[in-house]
Amino acid sequence: MQPNPAAPAAHRSSWLRVLRWLLPLALLAVTFVLAGRELSAFDLRSLQRTLIRIPTLDAAGVAAFALAAVAYTGLIDLAIARWLKFPVATLPLLRLSFVANALANTLNLSGAVGSGVRLLGLKSHGITLRNGAALVGLQILSLPLGLSVLVIIALASGHLPATPNHASRVLALLVLLAAALYLPLYFVLTGRRRLMGWLPADLGVPPLALRAHLALLSLIDWVLAAATLWLCLYLAGAQISPLELLAAFGAAATLGLVSMIPGGLGVFDGLLLLALSIAGVPVGAAGAGLFLFRVVYYLLPMLLALWLGAGMLAQRMPALTRLRERMAAHPLIELLVVPAGYLANFGIRVLALLTFAAGVLLLISAALPSLHQRFVHAAGFISMPVLEGSHWLSIVIGVLLLGLARGIDGRLRVAYRAVQWLLWLAALLVLLKGLHWGEALFLLAVSLLLRARRQDFSQRAVAMTSAVSLGWLLGLLLVVAAFFAVGVADILGQDSFDLLATGAYAHASRLARGLAAALLGLALYLAWHAFAIRRPKLPLPDHAELERVRAFYAQYGGGAFAHLNLMGDKHLFWGAGHRTLIAYGSVRHRLIALGAPCGDPAAQAQAILDFRRYADSMGCAPAFYAVLEPDLARFHDLGFDLFKLGELALIPLADFSMSGKRWEDLRQAINRAPREKLEFRLAEAPYDSALLAALERVSDAWLADKGVAEKGYSLGRFDAAYLARGPLALVYREDELIAFASLMPGYGAQGVAAIDLMRHLPDAPRGSMDLVFAHALNWAKQQGYASFSLGMAPLSNVGTTPYARLNERLAALAFRHGNRFYNYQGVRRYKEKFRPEWVGAYLAYPRGLWVPALLTDIAALVAGGYRRMLLP
Repeated sequence: MQPNPAAPAAHRSSWLRVLRWLLPLALLAVTFVLAGRELSAFDLRSLQRTLIRIPTLDAAGVAAFALAAVAYTGLIDLAIARWLKFPVATLPLLRLSFVANALANTLNLSGAVGSGVRLLGLKSHGITLRNGAALVGLQILSLPLGLSVLVIIALASGHLPATPNHASRVLALLVLLAAALYLPLYFVLTGRRRLMGWLPADLGVPPLALRAHLALLSLIDWVLAAATLWLCLYLAGAQISPLELLAAFGAAATLGLVSMIPGGLGVFDGLLLLALSIAGVPVGAAGAGLFLFRVVYYLLPMLLALWLGAGMLAQRMPALTRLRERMAAHPLIELLVVPAGYLANFGIRVLALLTFAAGVLLLISAALPSLHQRFVHAAGFISMPVLEGSHWLSIVIGVLLLGLARGIDGRLRVAYRAVQWLLWLAALLVLLKGLHWGEALFLLAVSLLLRARRQDFSQRAVAMTSAVSLGWLLGLLLVVAAFFAVGVADILGQDSFDLLATGAYAHASRLARGLAAALLGLALYLAWHAFAIRRPKLPLPDHAELERVRAFYAQYGGGAFAHLNLMGDKHLFWGAGHRTLIAYGSVRHRLIALGAPCGDPAAQAQAILDFRRYADSMGCAPAFYAVLEPDLARFHDLGFDLFKLGELALIPLADFSMSGKRWEDLRQAINRAPREKLEFRLAEAPYDSALLAALERVSDAWLADKGVAEKGYSLGRFDAAYLARGPLALVYREDELIAFASLMPGYGAQGVAAIDLMRHLPDAPRGSMDLVFAHALNWAKQQGYASFSLGMAPLSNVGTTPYARLNERLAALAFRHGNRFYNYQGVRRYKEKFRPEWVGAYLAYPRGLWVPALLTDIAALVAGGYRRMLLP
């Protein structure tokens, strides 16, 4: 028996996967065991007090230094790109590097996030994937060089990190020695062509001067990171020598990298906290310094990178879309580009979260007594009415910003304008109520970030009943509820309470009045939403536009439902320079097109995308009702999900004749007509008033007998103007009109004719409709149409296998057991006797929509409203 060579590899792969999960957990566990005493002594209130005491301008300076430190890492990318001779300008390359590094620092230190963003960004600038991968590979290899140099310096100077016992000291020494060995190994291994075969063949191995340059750049990069940490600790009151910090920083950063935890979170912080505590730094000061470091070196650069990256990638979305399609076949590359795939659409979400955070900040500032001391200080030189009014209005604006964050997330133009005004007003108010410089700077920064993306705010409405909107609303209510809880608890804790009391120390009374301000903010937001967010009224086509539609179908052809679009009850969406047409109905926050787009086949995919964007701009969800099988691939490729509605019965007319057993029923209907004194007539428009009156009499009798009202959308209705757009099949008994059907002409070379309205008197002979079908088929054959539609058999052949989707299996139950409400099986049996060809009809809808709710909306659209759907 031959051994399987793949088995050992698979075994090693499984062990690597296990190790990838166990190693981070083990390092976290060891960190918490070693730093357990320090963590147990950690006091969150002490951390809060320490952070509040840090001067705003000093904190802003450290934040600027940290951003510069993260941006400096881009020089490594720049050096490699110049050696690879990339034709990319310096500024775009540095911006791409900043985005990739800031995201990689926080989200994933194993390199997948940064590598994916770099590959997409470089490809959008015309760099091949192979060359882009060369830059990514060299960047990943070069980045730890500086850390290795730092460790060598620490070992050579004897500044080992402080440890609690001998065993942990030995472990730290082993980690530092391993990190120190990386530098010589890098120079040896990167000088061998066999190991560097993934680099472009025409360049050879990186020259020694380049490798030394990269090592120097990496060293400065890590020194800047350590300097940022030292500055944060200094501001928090933690005193430690730079060399001592470098040793602790090197060991903690090395273990953070090895842990593969995003940002080394937990491992890096715990080991540094332990080392700083042993070095005599107070735990509170060390914790505050580490927290500030996480904010300025990780969180702020990540937020800026999301904003910059979203704008950068959004400008190149067509190229990136093509790139993702090409890369999809490669599993590794596909994994790398996943983060960037979301980045281009994530910047606005970040701005929405920042807007929400601004609202939260204003409410916290108004509620917490610890932040209220500045109010007392400001009372010395600002009049009390101004202070009280600023405090009260800041609460109103805070609640408004919480609500308007949903509008920012939905790219609403009116929300953007309102938020800009509110942020600037709030910045003024926080200065007036207590000189809160930090809050004012944050609010102004959010305003400037929003202004930089102002061109993205083009939406006119959002769907407030969607899951996303409900999530934002829940966040609004939770924050306001928390504010109320703080206010009520403060009021109940007072021995005496006066709602109207004012003064620097009347915090409880001021907060009580703030509860009324919060309620006012909620009311103003609801009023704004009711009156400011108005979906534009969609016009229905007039007679002249419907004539243009008919001429369009005559030129380009139309599908099986084209004639229904001349009813005038659907809105029209013209695309591709009037080369495509989508007719759609509007119900709630849905725009539901009837059938696939008609027009130039080359432009139909673009028309679907344009219609989807149009629906998004209206805050609506698009859907396409009754898409036939030949068009399914196009909708699937464009990201739509599909639900089978039933099957459409089509009779090919090329070889149609009344001979043969298949058409025996229709021949008998024609032969029986004289005996039953029935006469068939085909009428062409225009129709005189006498005929229209007779048609209306038959139609009203049929509706009354069936106990139904007129429908619309996908079903024809009795309307004189609509009936005049096609011929009529009439059945008379002794010159009395007893039955009629409107005939839908086909359009184009492969036009599909059909019967639309079918109405008869209650006492009409049973064979009168067969007589109509017989003559209608002959008429369609004579007109040269390709096929004749008998209409759809709803839910026919839907969910018939145990592997079908749950929604479709439930629909199959309705088909089998729901005949009490609709004669599903009877419709199928009646049409089956004509032995048609059955073509599946589907509902195409964006992923994430709930199909039962969508079908309910479509049923209401057909019925003419929800009330008529329930009470016909």
